[in-house]
Amino acid sequence: MKKVTMSLLLVAVMTTTFFVRCGSGASVLGAASPLISALTGAGNLGTIAKVLQTPGLGKLLGGALNKPFTLLAPNDGAFNALGAGALSNLTKPENIGNLANILRKHVVPGKLDAGSVLKGGLSSLGGGALNLGGAKLGNLIGGDKFNIIPVDRILP
Repeated sequence: MKKVTMSLLLVAVMTTTFFVRCGSGASVLGAASPLISALTGAGNLGTIAKVLQTPGLGKLLGGALNKPFTLLAPNDGAFNALGAGALSNLTKPENIGNLANILRKHVVPGKLDAGSVLKGGLSSLGGGALNLGGAKLGNLIGGDKFNIIPVDRILP
């Protein structure tokens, strides 16, 4: 019994240490996070900033956003092209999995610049090859653990 209790205590301490050191996807997507601040400060990326703060999304995107990454951020025009109904539908709790799948196509591991993205051969968090689908890339916005490259469309 003593051995089981000690094992459980050790697992609890290790788990707590991991979460304290690594944080959670939710904190990366919190309103005061550097990522959300950079998006809202860009002027034309306010919609993606709001979408990323959809409750529950941080858990679905997981710890991938705690490592260096590049976000190919659809600009406000890209979201407007979907129509207001489509966007509000995607952010409903029952559709959060679909939203996460779409957003995973916009995140690439590592801090990359536009030239590296255009070169190709990259995989998104969605697991497949990054497909720009003819998207035009905007000016890079750098952060400590991330780069943001605005794009003019939702990636396929």
